[in-house]
Amino acid sequence: MSEMLPVHATLLVAPACPHCPQVKQVLVELLAQGQLATLDLVDISVDLERAQQLGVRSVPWIQLNTLELQGAHSRDEIIHWVKQAGLDEGRQQLFDSLLEAGQLAQVELMLRRNPVGMDDLLGLFADQQRQINVRIGASAVLESLQGSGLLEQVIDKIAAYTQHQDVSTRIDACHILSFVRHPIAITSLTHALQDSVTEVREVAQESLDEINAGLNS
Repeated sequence: MSEMLPVHATLLVAPACPHCPQVKQVLVELLAQGQLATLDLVDISVDLERAQQLGVRSVPWIQLNTLELQGAHSRDEIIHWVKQAGLDEGRQQLFDSLLEAGQLAQVELMLRRNPVGMDDLLGLFADQQRQINVRIGASAVLESLQGSGLLEQVIDKIAAYTQHQDVSTRIDACHILSFVRHPIAITSLTHALQDSVTEVREVAQESLDEINAGLNS
């Protein structure tokens, strides 16, 4: 089991927010119990700039290490995610929960703010044991990151999935590579043209055509 990391929390609240007092009370109690290392309370009516810097548009908003929770959460939910925030695998578990609930935009925002979670997202993308809507959601988030530079940071791992044992993973990886104008993408897609599965070859060719069209435009 992973060693527990200290959990540092930030809570953004506003005076008119009906759920903020309850969330604040839970976090203050967890701090007193030693389950939180630190707690930074931010009233956005006083410090609006902080909310703007974080891209937060609604409160309560909680950050637990690299995990972010938006909106009302029960006491049990908060305690659960505090524990997950202290584990290396906690971020992937949060992504899994958000994708299953269809909250793709929140996952995308977390990744744009902190790219360290890209490996966690890719793990869900290729995990055949996950719910199908989670895998589809992970693929959609990867697609939404086109032009952000984040796909290029994990290009080697995406390229490796074009040779994954699962056909659907190979197909999805070939599709994602169409958004990356990178030599590794071209090399991997060219190799995928020799795949034993027709659909993989077809998607690889389509992706190569997309890349070449972009390079020639």
